Amino acid sequence: MILGTGKGRYMAQGNEKWVCKFGGTSLANAKQITKVRDIVFADDRRKVIVVSAPGKEHKEDTKITDLLLNCHKLVEQKKSYDEPFAIIRRRIHEIADALGVTLDMDKELDAIHTRLATEKTADFAGSRGEYLNGLMISEFFKATFVDAEDIIRLTEDGRVDEETYAIAEKKLTSISGRIVIPGFYGKGAHGGIQTFSRGGSDITGAIAARSIHADIYENWTDVSGIYIADPRIAEKAGPVAQLTYREIRELATIGASVFHEDAIAPVRTVGIPINVKNTNKPTDKGTIITATRDFHKDHLVGVSGKKPYRRLVVEKFMLDRYPETTKIVNEIIASKKIVCDVVVDAFDTLVMYLASEVGDDEAQALVQEIIKKAEVDICEISQPLVLVGVVGEGMDQEPDLVEKISAQISALGVPITIVSASLPIKRLFSVPLEAYGTTINSIVDLIVTE
Repeated sequence: MILGTGKGRYMAQGNEKWVCKFGGTSLANAKQITKVRDIVFADDRRKVIVVSAPGKEHKEDTKITDLLLNCHKLVEQKKSYDEPFAIIRRRIHEIADALGVTLDMDKELDAIHTRLATEKTADFAGSRGEYLNGLMISEFFKATFVDAEDIIRLTEDGRVDEETYAIAEKKLTSISGRIVIPGFYGKGAHGGIQTFSRGGSDITGAIAARSIHADIYENWTDVSGIYIADPRIAEKAGPVAQLTYREIRELATIGASVFHEDAIAPVRTVGIPINVKNTNKPTDKGTIITATRDFHKDHLVGVSGKKPYRRLVVEKFMLDRYPETTKIVNEIIASKKIVCDVVVDAFDTLVMYLASEVGDDEAQALVQEIIKKAEVDICEISQPLVLVGVVGEGMDQEPDLVEKISAQISALGVPITIVSASLPIKRLFSVPLEAYGTTINSIVDLIVTE
């Protein structure tokens, strides 16, 4: 099976089918869309193409989706949304004209302009960038356009309804030739358009891949795969050759923007590999995500951090005999709408890592309320922290990892606390907020030299 792309044209091998999803930066303008066409037509196995809305053309630009959502806000405020919609209209015409699209885009835009005022939902507004891009790209590719609203069903709480796969399979497998599907949305439980969360086009691609029993799900972005760490922080961080579904999930829990975690579920259940690749460097191998991998060579695959946190320490003699005390502490924290991500407890001690931008005064007020209401012996809260996680299926091959990381970070003068040293494929540490970059770089040095 060939996973890369080259300048030549690959012929389909047997009945292999690939699904390709392209992100907003890959489709920001006609030039980028032409690159995408070259990638798609380089291999006959690329049967289904899922598209995002046009992204930013430059740093100062505004995404089409953000402009549409701004229109929705103005509708809610009973104000004119003609100004932002005029920008949308201009951008769409620029793309359509450059691609030679003959479809009446003004008719489509006029219909959306009217429906923004009548439907008055953020979901409808937020979905129209993908819809418009899908229409233009399907004509440019001479492919069949399939509206996501016709094949994807969502439950009331935003999950993919299981009936989606049968509906999508019946529709998609009945079409010969290439298919273009707009990402990010489907039909909600009440019949209207409902969107996924941001990054939801990844989910649409995964749904399509499972529905047509794809051999590969290619996810095309503006980077050459998934990096060991954020390259904006760690210069030595390069792309990882292979990851497992489980490693991706764990990286997401510690703040890595690696892959939309809900997009793993549809393909994970049937074992379809994901290949994350770079639209601007299509010959780069990218990162393969699979159910299992040989981790004996590459024990660790990533390091990331979530911030800000504060560490809350509660002590009471024989705390384990007083479950009501822990309940009161949890109720106080919940009443402040503070999220507790990690809990470490012992017989007399409860340690909680609170994910919140709590100010110093608010933090001290929280401590005093816990002392008063929960009647504990000691309650202390730290200065802002970062929770740093190291992930890899080969953790067992690194028995001294925690000690090595602790020693290396401490040698730099950074106070480090071991939060968890026994999770199956993840180790957690906490460091002061200001030491985040230093810590990430130091751990990356360990990973790339192991």
